[in-house]
Amino acid sequence: MSIELNALGKAYTADNWVLQNVTAHIESGEFFAIVGPSGCGKSTLLRMIAGLIPISTGELQIDGKVATDLPPKDRQLTMVFQSYALFPFLSVTDNVAFGLKARKFPAKEIEERVTKAIKLVNLEEFKDRRPRDLSGGQRQRVALARAIASDAKVCLMDEPLSNLDAQLRIKMRTELRNLQQELGLTVIYVTHDQVEAMTMADHIMVLHDHKIQQIGTPLDIYNRPANTFVASFFGTPRMNLLPARVTADRELTLADTLKLALPKPLPVADYIVGIRPTSLYLLPQGEGEPNAQVKTVEYLGAQILLEAELSDGTPIELTADPDENYQAGDWLSVGIDGNAYVFDHTGEVQFMVEGGRQHASRSHASAQA
Repeated sequence: MSIELNALGKAYTADNWVLQNVTAHIESGEFFAIVGPSGCGKSTLLRMIAGLIPISTGELQIDGKVATDLPPKDRQLTMVFQSYALFPFLSVTDNVAFGLKARKFPAKEIEERVTKAIKLVNLEEFKDRRPRDLSGGQRQRVALARAIASDAKVCLMDEPLSNLDAQLRIKMRTELRNLQQELGLTVIYVTHDQVEAMTMADHIMVLHDHKIQQIGTPLDIYNRPANTFVASFFGTPRMNLLPARVTADRELTLADTLKLALPKPLPVADYIVGIRPTSLYLLPQGEGEPNAQVKTVEYLGAQILLEAELSDGTPIELTADPDENYQAGDWLSVGIDGNAYVFDHTGEVQFMVEGGRQHASRSHASAQA
């Protein structure tokens, strides 16, 4: 079943808008992630879709039918919560069957649905256990089995993996995505974790400041961010956002240190340039003009993450070869060797400059040296 959000808004008082003008189309069978920082309205939007809280403005359609004022039981949705919401005194089987019994399904149909759901989440050998005898991952599987057993075609998930440890989260992401595809479910998945959204979703809605910042595929969001918030929110390590100004017809100077050639002239104004740490390069130590000083060194296995300061004091992060021995206080020669994103002073993207090796301003670097 498809979901249509048409200019949805939520306000608790006239001047307190939690969400404004949320518009999106979610295809049938799609895994759609809603991502953003705490307090941006992710869970509020999910509860509006579920019917747990009323919609202040706009229209909700489910499978082509207006559902704005439908009670939750008539929306043909199921929901998986962060806290599992299991009955501690019931077995796995009885937890999965509880909703079906409450809706007075025939006993044989309940047994068939419950057996199938428990098998799908690989909990057959635990079906007689109670939640206290299960691990966190197994409890989350019970919650998923309960949702699967309902046979609803739309499943709403509110940060279902956030209570699990890091390794189990990675495993559950794969299992959850495989289940969604096997069952053909339409999933709307709320998370604050950009890695979850990037690895699981077909499309991502980015929320911030009570409104949509961008909707797109994971690759669109990462490669073509709409503004500085999206650019800095997606990607690990985070994108560097550097102050910039026009110093020539087709040239920007970043943080008084780095030069960026432009594909077209820009009006004289303040800009922000976004560069991912992997789009910066280092000349071998002792070569080139130094323009950044190392502050901290983090070893990440396949690479080193260096936190440094450019000559004018602007902080910057970049990656380096783990075979190199960098120490706090070392001076580096940093240049641009990848894509750069030019944003205006409001944070809206203007265009992307595709990678080309460009080094520091020699006159400024020499003055610092």
